[in-house]
Amino acid sequence: MLLVALAAGLIAGAGTGLLALMPGPLGTLLTVGVLALAMASVFAAVVWWWRGIDEAAREAHKWAWWWGGTAGMVVGAVALMTLTLRGEALVGQSPAGAMATGMLAMLLLPVLGYSAAWVFWWLRNR
Repeated sequence: MLLVALAAGLIAGAGTGLLALMPGPLGTLLTVGVLALAMASVFAAVVWWWRGIDEAAREAHKWAWWWGGTAGMVVGAVALMTLTLRGEALVGQSPAGAMATGMLAMLLLPVLGYSAAWVFWWLRNR
């Protein structure tokens, strides 16, 4: 599954990089198509993987996403709002750059929280 996600990300990155040179609505439409196809392929790989794991692993992932993902989202929301409102003063970024940094935090921090909670769940329940 990780290899599918990596391949989809690399193909989408290369494709959108090439499509960045194509101006106008067609370039935008093709970019949306490449990104949607990459997301759909990763989603299909995740569904396939989820159906193959046992109930204990499913429970660990559900618990970790609920607690760790939620905690990470709270931290990410604070980062997003702070960078949106005060990004220029804090890190010297424009409001758009600060918003992008905050959005990245909103994507990464739930994954970090999930990862920590997942490890905690397995240590507690082994």
